[in-house]
Amino acid sequence: MEDLLVELNALPDEILMIILKKLLKVEVLYSLIGVNKRLNKIVRDSIFTNRLTLMIYSSDDFIYPLSDPMLDRFCLKILPEIHHQIKWLNLESSSMKRIVRATNYPNLYGFGLFNLNVETTLSLFTELHVTLKTFNDCLYLLDGRFNRLHTLHVDVSTIHCSDLTISNKEKLPNLKCFSLHCNMNTHDYDEFIVPLLQRMSNLEKLDLYLIVCGKQIFVDGNELKKNIINHMSQLNKFSFNIRTIIHLHNQINLPSNQDIQHTFKDFQDNQIISCVDYFPMAEKGQCLIYSYPYRLKHYDKITNNFSNGFFEHVNEITLFDEHPFEHEFFLRIAQSFPFIKSLTLFNNKPQTKKLSSRSKKNNQDLPIIKYPHLVKLNLIEGHNDYIEQFLIDWKISLTNIVRFSVCYRPLREVTRNFTRNTTRINCTKLIPSCLHGDNCLPQHVKDYFPCL
Repeated sequence: MEDLLVELNALPDEILMIILKKLLKVEVLYSLIGVNKRLNKIVRDSIFTNRLTLMIYSSDDFIYPLSDPMLDRFCLKILPEIHHQIKWLNLESSSMKRIVRATNYPNLYGFGLFNLNVETTLSLFTELHVTLKTFNDCLYLLDGRFNRLHTLHVDVSTIHCSDLTISNKEKLPNLKCFSLHCNMNTHDYDEFIVPLLQRMSNLEKLDLYLIVCGKQIFVDGNELKKNIINHMSQLNKFSFNIRTIIHLHNQINLPSNQDIQHTFKDFQDNQIISCVDYFPMAEKGQCLIYSYPYRLKHYDKITNNFSNGFFEHVNEITLFDEHPFEHEFFLRIAQSFPFIKSLTLFNNKPQTKKLSSRSKKNNQDLPIIKYPHLVKLNLIEGHNDYIEQFLIDWKISLTNIVRFSVCYRPLREVTRNFTRNTTRINCTKLIPSCLHGDNCLPQHVKDYFPCL
């Protein structure tokens, strides 16, 4: 063994890595970690430590635990040294408890568990955080097989009708904590989500993030009480962020924001915020209701009716309206979202209170707006006035280098063919998407956008 180590140590790093990559990671770590400083550094490379399989595959396709000497060395020496590098562990059932308890794994995000019997599997799955492709997968999880499950957090890609028939109607009496998050629109709130929630009669904590379409009315406090809260006698914490989008078909008596807010008068333990908007051009109405404080990292489709607040967790926002955004609106946004990194705007309406000069702004005592953390700005779907709003230095001050999604023609118009002095300072911090990678730019354009 010593002769082999001497020979390995004599090889260049590149050759040594080629050889070690052909070996099993578990053997590389077991044999070489701690041998000497050079080999120790090489085998700590993420190639060998990010994803570990701590078990043995036999030639007859059976899986066995590591030998006792190997298991001892990994649990006592190797795993505590590389624990912060490990992101995935494949484990065999008889040794997994010892390996998991050997150290902390701060960056671990997944397990592969093998040779599990039914009893062990059911006892393990009492608290799950899962990311699923469809809502059907969630219904399969709750078909009764995991009847000891008491905590379930689900992030699902889509919630939609399916040809599959999953007739789960049994109560889920052991489930105490449930959260459901979906970023895509769903037309099946009443058909899928409400019946599932009504099976959770002993739920104590519930968290929902949903975008609901296809209903004739908005989801409001009355809806939540009737279809959810009244079916959960033990519920003591209910947080939610639900956006309902309805189609406008010449309806009369459409609810106002005050009407929606009134439906939450009995929600004494929570501060509930609502925001109702109607968009005649798009023939749509939307109602956002959420429990405050706001915990999500993004806030979508903010309109002029935005009710202010302080959103310390939000770093990504989108702005949308069929009415123009004035200078004061962007000031409100900066004050309410002090830590935003990404801003996308959808609005083709020109400003009606446009500040045409620095002196006019000063006369109205309006401060320069600051977005100190902004690094991504998308104004492709915005009127030229909003490009000007972000580029003129006495309107908005940019601190960081910003990746700027914008079309070429409006950028050229706003900057007056890249010569305008009042937009020059902010443009020194921009990387416009329409110019990035163009090696044939005139020199004055390159000078105007030095970050290119």
